[in-house]
Amino acid sequence: MTLKKRKNKHFLHAEDAQSTVIGFVMIIGVLIAASSIYFAAQVPEWTEVYESLHTAESADDFSELKALIDGIVLKRGESELAGGVIPIKMAPDKVPIIGMSPSGSNLVFNPEAEKFELVVPVPAEGGGGEGGTETWVQNTTSDFNAAIKLINVDTASDMVKISKFTPEGDLELGVDEINEIRVLDGEHDYDRVVIKNNSILYVSSATGTLKIYANSIIVESGSKIIADGVGFSGGDGGKGAGENGEDGVGVGAGKGGAAGTKGKGGGGAGYGGDGGDGAGDGGGAGGITYGSLTIQMGSGGGGGGGKNVEGGAGGNGGGAILLDAEQINFAGIISANGEDGLSGSHNNDGAGGGGSGGGIMIRGKEVTISGSAVLSATGGDGGNGDTGGGTGGGGGAGGRIKVFYESGSVPLTPILAEPGGDASGEEGGAGGEAGVYVYEEEYASPIMQHSSGYLTSAVHDTTSDSVCYGEMTWDATLNDQTFVMKVRTGMSEDIASPDWENCPEVSNGSDISDLSSVSDGHRYVQYRAELSTDNLAETPVLHAVKINYSFAAGSPTLANSSGSIKFKTNYLYYPNQEIVYEHSAVIKYQREGGFMLQPPSISITKDEESGIPKIGISTVDLTGANYSYSSSTTTSVKNRFKSYTLLADGLKYPNLTINVTTDYPSVWGNWFNKTLEESGLDASYFDVNVTDVNVEVKFYGKGDGVELYFEKTAVEVEI
Repeated sequence: MTLKKRKNKHFLHAEDAQSTVIGFVMIIGVLIAASSIYFAAQVPEWTEVYESLHTAESADDFSELKALIDGIVLKRGESELAGGVIPIKMAPDKVPIIGMSPSGSNLVFNPEAEKFELVVPVPAEGGGGEGGTETWVQNTTSDFNAAIKLINVDTASDMVKISKFTPEGDLELGVDEINEIRVLDGEHDYDRVVIKNNSILYVSSATGTLKIYANSIIVESGSKIIADGVGFSGGDGGKGAGENGEDGVGVGAGKGGAAGTKGKGGGGAGYGGDGGDGAGDGGGAGGITYGSLTIQMGSGGGGGGGKNVEGGAGGNGGGAILLDAEQINFAGIISANGEDGLSGSHNNDGAGGGGSGGGIMIRGKEVTISGSAVLSATGGDGGNGDTGGGTGGGGGAGGRIKVFYESGSVPLTPILAEPGGDASGEEGGAGGEAGVYVYEEEYASPIMQHSSGYLTSAVHDTTSDSVCYGEMTWDATLNDQTFVMKVRTGMSEDIASPDWENCPEVSNGSDISDLSSVSDGHRYVQYRAELSTDNLAETPVLHAVKINYSFAAGSPTLANSSGSIKFKTNYLYYPNQEIVYEHSAVIKYQREGGFMLQPPSISITKDEESGIPKIGISTVDLTGANYSYSSSTTTSVKNRFKSYTLLADGLKYPNLTINVTTDYPSVWGNWFNKTLEESGLDASYFDVNVTDVNVEVKFYGKGDGVELYFEKTAVEVEI
């Protein structure tokens, strides 16, 4: 009988099993030890890689932040939605090993940090010291007349208003000499007209009409304005046997006389009344009445009919004279008489008709015509008939004399619009009718004033470079019309820029120091008042102008800004970083140093002609509540437009200084030095001084000035 061996059911208690388990445990232990050694070496490396990637991502986030704020600056508040949100990733990605969590970072917004300041340095002797406000006032005739330029405006009665006429200056006769004579015609605009000392102003026959518009007209006793016989031409007489006389020229021209065994007289010209007929059967008919309130020349008489040699020519009409002014003082003579008709050349040749008197109009707001004055628009006499048989011409009619005024003194006499007499001789023609004299208390000039005009003031010296400008006010009556005020300042008395067209409009009672055409530190100031109207019967009126200013105890500050958004990492292995947005720049900084990741919006160049510095600055003022945030989760930075100001648009300064108070002076100093080197500026035009907390950049104009473009945008920040 064979005995079977019993199997042991307690394997772990078996000797061979114990060695197997011990071997397995040892293998596991080796694996755990090896993996621990591996991860101990690799996890910091992986974490450092993730932290490095996070640094790059954060730099990109801040570059996007700068791009967003730059976009807000460019929009300049054109849209209420100007702004946006930038997410900031606060921690690197997590290493995929249990128990390894990423560390968080800090995000700090401080609206008071990192100050930027632009200063106009003033020498100690140039400071105005502390003191009250001073005022430049202009509100008298002498003040306004001190203006350097008046275009289409006048400054009468302590006010500035659109002028009625474009001034050619003054027309003066007899001021420097006695019996001065001048010939003039056409239309003219003057500030002031003076004719004195027996001087004579003749109206040229080229046009026969003289129209003078002025602010004031004075014609003294003994002086004259003469337009006799320069109106429409009379007709020529007929030549030899059988040729009729020619008709005169003009609406009321006399007709020519017929030829025959006796030449017939030409008709007298009409204007204010009918002209007289020429004598005899076939005598020329007198001219008709024409004209009303308009100013016109007199017409010409008709020529006499021929028989033997030549009939007499008709007389020319008188010319036309218009005097239009706010103030007229007349004591002399105005004459616009028609010419007499001429007798025939030989026995039996007909005589010419007389020309009609011309037109005289005086129109003014205040008109004084003295008792010694003479206004004459008499018609010419008809030519005499020849005793041998030729007949006489008709007399010309009187012209038209009109005086319109609101106030003053206008006599009934001696104002003459008499008809031309009938001719004498064997057969005299008929006399013309009297002309018309009208005077009315009414002043309604068809040309009231220009549609626009302006006054440019003289340059005012505030006496100090430490000046700080304040409120500008003025007193004006608009009369439902338009008034625009502009103002500009300069470092010298010769203010050449900006052009007036590029100066912004000033609101009445506003602080002018923030205008792009005005700057503190500019000693000299000048304004321009621009008046316009869409109703030629109305004009805006300027009565007074005031500009307030004071003096700083030291150097005036053109503008300042502040604020920074700072991101600080808390890494385990990668070097910690600071990434900062300040003054439109992005700075990346670590313990070893830093650099400009994105440069500020500051340009420094050299003017190619003068070699002077040209600086362009677009600074950003960050506003909002101070905020500090620490987290490992993504957060957002919101930015909204708040305000925009253009502070200097190409203005010049004797010298300028930029001060940057910052935690990163070496970064700013390096950037300024590099930028200045690349600008091509001579080193004598600038200095860069760097301290532990400040960077100071001085620019020197060296007599030609430093040119500045400077804008400031306020952006509201919320984290």
